[in-house]
Amino acid sequence: MDNVRIELTNNNGFKWHESNGIQFKGYIFDDGKYITGYEAVDYIRIRFQNGIPKKEYLKEFNGIFAFILTLNEEIFICADRTRSFPLFYTKADSLIRISDDPKNLRKDDSQVNAEAAKVFLHTGYTTGSSTLFKDIFQIQAGEFITVSGLEISKEFYHFYESDKISDDAVSLELELCGIIDSIGDDLAVSLKDKTPVIPLSSGFDSRLIAAMLKKRGFDNVITFTYGRKNNPELELSEKVARKLGYSWRYIEYSEETVKDFIVSDRFRDYYPAASNYSSMFYLQEYFALEELKRSIPENSVFIPGHSGDFFAGSHLNKRIISAVWEDEIIDEIMNKHYGNKNIIKCDLENIKYSIIQSLNPKDMFSYLDFENWDLKERQAKFILNSNRIYEYFGYEYRLPLMDSRLMDFFTRVSPGLKYGKKFYDKVLKEKYFNSLGLNFENETNPSVKILEKQDKKNSLKKIIPKKIINFYKENIKKNNDIYYNIGVTEQMIDDLLNSGEEIDNTGENRNSIIIQWYLHQIRNNKI
Repeated sequence: MDNVRIELTNNNGFKWHESNGIQFKGYIFDDGKYITGYEAVDYIRIRFQNGIPKKEYLKEFNGIFAFILTLNEEIFICADRTRSFPLFYTKADSLIRISDDPKNLRKDDSQVNAEAAKVFLHTGYTTGSSTLFKDIFQIQAGEFITVSGLEISKEFYHFYESDKISDDAVSLELELCGIIDSIGDDLAVSLKDKTPVIPLSSGFDSRLIAAMLKKRGFDNVITFTYGRKNNPELELSEKVARKLGYSWRYIEYSEETVKDFIVSDRFRDYYPAASNYSSMFYLQEYFALEELKRSIPENSVFIPGHSGDFFAGSHLNKRIISAVWEDEIIDEIMNKHYGNKNIIKCDLENIKYSIIQSLNPKDMFSYLDFENWDLKERQAKFILNSNRIYEYFGYEYRLPLMDSRLMDFFTRVSPGLKYGKKFYDKVLKEKYFNSLGLNFENETNPSVKILEKQDKKNSLKKIIPKKIINFYKENIKKNNDIYYNIGVTEQMIDDLLNSGEEIDNTGENRNSIIIQWYLHQIRNNKI
């Protein structure tokens, strides 16, 4: 099509495969088969050879993928449920351009999207289809767009929702175990001739992945944990690895680790690739990957634990569970996910409007609407965007706990069972950890009581002056800076101050500094 130009240039980790008008990246699971590469291209071709993609077909796709299909003078662009591989588009005059790198789409006269930048300062990502430039847009999680001539139409094929809610814990436990076992089997098939590498924390998600592989006979698993020596994750993660007979590596973060990183060629190459004008780039694992790259096999595949805890209920509080009105959902989204900067009164209505635009319109709302927003926005653009780190260093990854079967299952679990993850944690401890000796005293995995205590703390933050909160974080809690975030962001603060920028210190954590620094680079045409 003469009016459309497709530019796919990111082949780090997963590679694009193209044949017969179809471009595919990622993988799909279907009936116990791991489908990738040109086999996945054929998979798409067979299903859509008679017409345009249909919602019911796309809903059944299980995996992490993006594809572009040219058919009968139309182009269809599809992102998986979590936007694993970001795609962008722009329209100017008589040309529509599509790319996996928005820098390819930026023009000399592209203007910063001021409203999207305001949201970005609060969240660390742009919402909806917006990016930080007015003329560049992104395909959203669970969305496909159709290009016909110079017309672009958009439609979601997936929402995180269900009209069948169950609190039958016995039946749900049997079903969950069946799903987890199937996910483990599929994961094992996908790792043939690969070396599994697990970022192992003290939490249950990464532990479950390690247990899955142990039960399927994997003995070449590499696990790693990183941070300063006071990182409370270290002891439990090492215990898990030793119990399973897996290699465990600790990458210590120190002043020397982060020294002058901000001016290094690697970082200057990394951060634009990991942010795509739409997400805060991820630094927490960056220094660990720099070290691991020197010693792990080339066939390594990373398997992070995203985002079992989210589906299991870790983000729910009692206010979210009881919410039925749009305003209640909006307030909880702002309270939970807009904390990187104080919301000033003149921005409030625009921020609320941006949230409304990402909600599925309806008369009555529920906690599932909060989770649907969270999945499409925070999980897709912040949590899962951290996987850009593996791509950048040249590795594939797997996301077993983002499996559509697990996702669909938890839409049907009652909020009472999800609250505090009590159902999920109970199943994991009794059915997967106990037989392998992976239950320990003094677990750091949050209990219901700890979550309720944290929720009360968050409520108090609304009435305590920000200056007091920031003093506490910067001084009393300084010794708990387990990932050396202060050492990282102090370099960015110095760079901003040397450029004549003022620092906004009203954010709840050091991510706000990274966000401000990144926006400064964009506004001053440094990327």
